Amino acid sequence: MRIEELETPAVVVDLDVMERNLHRAGDYIRQHHLQLRPHTKTHKIPAIARMQIEAGAYGVTVAKVGEAEVMAEGGLENILLAYPVFGEGKWDRLAAIARKRSLTVAVDSAATAEGLSASLRRAGAEAGVLVEFDAGMHRCGVQTAEEAAALAVQVDRAPGLRFAGIMFYPGHIWSRPEEQAPALAGVGEQIREIVSAVRAQGLDCAVVSGGSTPTLYQSHQVPGLTEIRPGTYVFNDRNEWGGGFCSLEDCALRVLVTVVSNAVPERAIVDGGSKTFSGDAWISGDRKGYGYIVERPEASLEALTEEHGHLRFPAGAAKPRVGERLSIIPNHVCACVNMHDEIFYHRGGVVEGSWKVAGRGRVR
Repeated sequence: MRIEELETPAVVVDLDVMERNLHRAGDYIRQHHLQLRPHTKTHKIPAIARMQIEAGAYGVTVAKVGEAEVMAEGGLENILLAYPVFGEGKWDRLAAIARKRSLTVAVDSAATAEGLSASLRRAGAEAGVLVEFDAGMHRCGVQTAEEAAALAVQVDRAPGLRFAGIMFYPGHIWSRPEEQAPALAGVGEQIREIVSAVRAQGLDCAVVSGGSTPTLYQSHQVPGLTEIRPGTYVFNDRNEWGGGFCSLEDCALRVLVTVVSNAVPERAIVDGGSKTFSGDAWISGDRKGYGYIVERPEASLEALTEEHGHLRFPAGAAKPRVGERLSIIPNHVCACVNMHDEIFYHRGGVVEGSWKVAGRGRVR
């Protein structure tokens, strides 16, 4: 079967492009002596995570306990939960994972560390802990080197917890790669101060975890960094392309849609709306539109309702016929993937199979 024969809307991945993305990242970390622990929130598929391991990653990152369970059930090891988790039920589930798999959890509060410690102690398990600091995103993370060191000491003393290092997320850095050096140097200075404060307490800081897809190939400019956690790089999307972090040819995932109406002047409707693409903005551009239409770059996917994708064409432009197939690169691939139960993969347009999005909906 060819991808043109799939019923739409359908999410398709070009295996050749995806594998090229994976191997490029693997080559980069080997060249710069970094570790790669990619964030699986982008795909939520254990089979792809295993492909990332084969390409050079040494573990995986997840955002929720449910995603950690999916990866553990899929046979993945060295799982990092890079998200603040609170609640006895969630801590108990993490302890169950830690009894079977190597697990590390990020914390930025004593309350989280204490609750996780209690669950691990009851389960007779152990987990590594990374203390998160705020590198500039102002979302999560302790604010000073002194706070980081104090929390590291509390973690180190808590039963079942093993202080492993520190982590951050540079999500505020969206400048083009050639302009990122000053911001990355600033993060490096934060790392230096925190590592110094932690070591002053007699603790080692073996892991310094950070990174994102926009900063992926500039990670070597962050002094002290030991591992990176990009997610979107596996597929890339319109935002990564628009920001200059990849080329159009690096966008491995597209959403196939069909034109179902062209009755309104200068407009057409495709069979994918907000339940297909998500409503995430084009943050690396003018914030207009919801995807890049590969076959009709002159047109815009200007609006989404639940099942309708609203295309606008310039005055005088030929409109597509009803039944015409289009492929659209979504603004934010992570949110788009989470809308779908299944993703098809192909080489040269020939469908080789599909993956179940096993972590879809695992928000707890």
